[in-house]
Amino acid sequence: MPDSLKNRFIYFCSPDSEEDYFARTLIYICENNDEGSFGIILNRSVEIRLKDFFSSANEEIEAKLNKEKIVIGGPVEPMTVYILHNKDSRFDELISINDHISLSTDLNLVKCILEDDGPENFLVSFGYTGWASGQLEREILSGSWLITPSDKDIIFNTPAVEKINKTSKLAGFDLTTVSSNYGNS
Repeated sequence: MPDSLKNRFIYFCSPDSEEDYFARTLIYICENNDEGSFGIILNRSVEIRLKDFFSSANEEIEAKLNKEKIVIGGPVEPMTVYILHNKDSRFDELISINDHISLSTDLNLVKCILEDDGPENFLVSFGYTGWASGQLEREILSGSWLITPSDKDIIFNTPAVEKINKTSKLAGFDLTTVSSNYGNS
């Protein structure tokens, strides 16, 4: 299964999911290989005053960024900024996800976004979600996660509260109604 999860969405559907950190989370898998998996939670938007982090942020651009463009991407490294964005050769890639989407920690990219000169599509994430080698695959086999195709429009242009609903339509079923016992008799 390594690499087959890259560029996919996963949705948490464990039996006690209401109590879990990942309850009702939609995660975009940016990397999946023999070393482990790396993803960004897409549907936990957060209001952060970027000028508290970056002195170059002005009010007009900050308003644009706070409109569904900043998420808490996961519990790992929550003070580190990761940017999902459409490919742009001006910025160093941390991970090339597919032909159209990259992940970066390039501070020049953050500066360009704050100056309204960044890529057309972007999502700023504080932190990420990670799994050790084989861990995510074991969790999927135990029924904790559903895998769906990813969609660029859902990542970059859909409000956080609508991302699960739009992903459900893409998958052809309501993700929120699936139990971890699906397929078991």
